[in-house]
Amino acid sequence: MGKTTARLAELGRERLKELGLAYVKGPGLRDEMCTTCACRPGSVPNGCLQTQMDFLKAAAEGERFLCHSLLDGKLCAGWVRVRAELAVNPL
Repeated sequence: MGKTTARLAELGRERLKELGLAYVKGPGLRDEMCTTCACRPGSVPNGCLQTQMDFLKAAAEGERFLCHSLLDGKLCAGWVRVRAELAVNPL
């Protein structure tokens, strides 16, 4: 599942880039994926089945998934990328 999440995040990043939205910043958005992002290949959350299930469910349903690294209430950058891809290609 982690490979799928990482792939969706990369596709979403490319999609946002094509639309000129890859570098949009806002107070509730994380600029980049943190080192422990669920979408980052090789990170512990990327290999954790429960985290992957929670993440994909939130992304598919459009529910907020907050960055767990800093616990500052900002949206996970990986989630934003995955949402961009799922908006065009739903699961």
